[in-house]
Amino acid sequence: MRKAILLLSISLLALNCIVAQGTKEKKAEKAPKEKTEKAEKAEKAPEAKGEKKKKKGGTDTETRKLNVKRYLKLGDRFFAESAYYTATEYYKEVVLVKPENRYANYWLAMSLLMSRDYEAAETFFQKFGTIKPGEKDKESKWKEEDEKLFDKYRFYYGQALHRNGKYEEAIKEYGKFKSSYGKEDKEKWAKLANNGIKGCELGLNPYNSKIKTLRLSPVVNRSYNELSPAPFDAKTLYFSSLPSDTLVFDNKRKERPEYKIYTTTLADGTWGNPTAIKNEDVNTPKYNVGNGSFNADKSRFYFTKCTDMEDDRSLCNIFVATAKEGKFSNVERLPEPINFKEKFTSTHPTVRTGSDGREIVYFVSDRTGGKGGLDIWFTSRIKSGEYTAPKLVGGVINTPGDDVTPFWDETNKTLYFSSNGHPGFGGFDVFSSKELGDLSWTEPHNLGKILNTGYDELYYNTSANQEHGFFTSNRPGGRSLNGIASASDDIFTWEVFSYAVEGIAFKDGDVDGGSLEGATFNLYRKNADGTRELVAVDTTSKEGNYFFKLKPDQDYEVEVVRPGFKPTVEFVSTKDLPMEDTINKNLGVRKSAYVVYGNVVEDGKPEVKLDDVVYTVIEQSGSGVQRTILNGKTEVGDLKFAFDLDRDKDYKLIFRKNGYFSKTVPFTTKGLGNRDSVLADVALTKLELNKDYTLKNILYEFGKATLTESSKEVLDTLHSILVENPTFVIELSSHTDAIGSDAANQKLSQARAESCVSYLISKGVSKDRLKPVGYGESRPKAPNQTDEGKDNPEGRALNRRTEFKILKS
Repeated sequence: MRKAILLLSISLLALNCIVAQGTKEKKAEKAPKEKTEKAEKAEKAPEAKGEKKKKKGGTDTETRKLNVKRYLKLGDRFFAESAYYTATEYYKEVVLVKPENRYANYWLAMSLLMSRDYEAAETFFQKFGTIKPGEKDKESKWKEEDEKLFDKYRFYYGQALHRNGKYEEAIKEYGKFKSSYGKEDKEKWAKLANNGIKGCELGLNPYNSKIKTLRLSPVVNRSYNELSPAPFDAKTLYFSSLPSDTLVFDNKRKERPEYKIYTTTLADGTWGNPTAIKNEDVNTPKYNVGNGSFNADKSRFYFTKCTDMEDDRSLCNIFVATAKEGKFSNVERLPEPINFKEKFTSTHPTVRTGSDGREIVYFVSDRTGGKGGLDIWFTSRIKSGEYTAPKLVGGVINTPGDDVTPFWDETNKTLYFSSNGHPGFGGFDVFSSKELGDLSWTEPHNLGKILNTGYDELYYNTSANQEHGFFTSNRPGGRSLNGIASASDDIFTWEVFSYAVEGIAFKDGDVDGGSLEGATFNLYRKNADGTRELVAVDTTSKEGNYFFKLKPDQDYEVEVVRPGFKPTVEFVSTKDLPMEDTINKNLGVRKSAYVVYGNVVEDGKPEVKLDDVVYTVIEQSGSGVQRTILNGKTEVGDLKFAFDLDRDKDYKLIFRKNGYFSKTVPFTTKGLGNRDSVLADVALTKLELNKDYTLKNILYEFGKATLTESSKEVLDTLHSILVENPTFVIELSSHTDAIGSDAANQKLSQARAESCVSYLISKGVSKDRLKPVGYGESRPKAPNQTDEGKDNPEGRALNRRTEFKILKS
């Protein structure tokens, strides 16, 4: 049972406040072997603390003196069995009688540390360090005890200081330990000490997670552990618990209660009385049950059953059940080698959905092949229902310490887990890591203070919107068990800080102008690349006020828009805000000089009004500098455009619609007087592919391909069309009359077409968009001669032409 709770929860507390750290690499420091062997032969412990046999005629003090040796043996026995709380009681009895007994003080400090009474542990480690040799103590024996029994004193004292947030003192103790410890495994312990130092340095320069935490009510959290919170939905929570507020002693193993999976529901903001799952295939008698986890569609429920083995080992196996409407059926034990009946433990399942629909189950095990302690492994449930052989999660996730309680966040594609092997604030901290494209993982990120403390934080999970979730912790503040506030784990909820921005938009730029009614407020999130993303719109304002919720560590822009007024934008940031807060940001809005509005119609057909038109407004300064001030679009079914312009400025308005030539309209607000609005209808020419459009007045020197200056002005118009319509690919063709030979005319027309294309390329048009073709005299538009065979100058003039047609748009 004792180690079962470790592996069930890694919360280090069992039924009688027994803390178990029974992993193969990070086992708790055991009492000396020779002491433990003797303790096994000692008399059975009294039924309860303080029950002693008094020698006839003797005083209580004399009785205590006579029982010192026996109480040390009993303390060693229970410590060796990981019954740390019980061991504490016996070591205390010895310290009361013999305050300077080094052995009792040291192992009392160790028992308190393992029982998670960190303040008391620090007190007795400190006391142990102040004890000096007495007159009868032999220096050689004292030194032998230091090397054999108390060689890791500095390390564990550092741990106690670390847990209590005394980081500078802890760093000193870790450092002293590194310089003094010289046994064969010194490299391993040096790494652990270095890890402790890094964690303390993190504590000295902490970053706070932007969340607030709340312990669930005593209806859910009792004096013993509440473990593995697994939300089914926003109002239903599953968890594991032993619902008792009194100390359960460990004398009658067969009568001890077990941890079971319970469920509770949220109503009117309060979690109701938990009820145990009434299914003995799940809550099986004689087993400790917990670590529930649902797959993505909530059709399967993975969980753990743990039991004590005869050799005092705890063994956990993973099971899966069909879940439907709050009922569980078809309970199955996952096959070997995921589970082992007697060899290794498997626990803490969490489920990820693979790209091919398979379920990837991450879990924790102490099997061989890991990095030491408890490591995170994974297996896959393929479509046939079979499971693949387990593999160790690679990269930097696992450590020689314990890495436990994984949770896969499908929304963020992130693995969260708790670890005492990565640098942290003491004990188990929550970390996150993302899987990369090459299947490696990013360096684990400590989620920071507020969430993580010097105590143990486990079972972290998050909702799909990343704004709240659950975790467990033994931090003080809940119900104490036998006087130890940090003895057991409680379930907490967390949620992100409640940042917000609010304010009022005032006309004419200040309060005296009055509030701006009927405005629309837009909230944009600013991205690292400079772009912005619309995340919320507030159209409810009746008196010019607005309100938006914000997320931590983000940059935003708040924009107010109302016809007849200039859009106004204010920058807002939640970066570097230490506490939740509502930011006040009033907006001064000034009236626009003119509202320009109108319809977009088809050229030559004013009755055909066009929708879905994109328009751009560009402000032009006298120095030639252009500034885009607005990009807009008329919605489907909305035939009008409207935008605000300032007084006494020049603009360029560009209108674009698929299937039409774009059009640039010069516009000025100079000299418009005191009008509030200006009607400006725009006509767009319909586009036809492969239709010949003639460019008039394209002239060349006689018999040559050289463009005249006036011809270049005409080509500038074509250049504007190509700039306004950047998707156009055109054929530019040249034609001649019939004077001269066919071959000569063909060659001349090709040269003239290429001359036009070269000019457009020189203006910046890509050559990929231009196809020069000379047709010579092969495509006349009019006769070169009259019916009588005479020369026709008018016809030949029409045939000497340059045209373009749109091949692709």
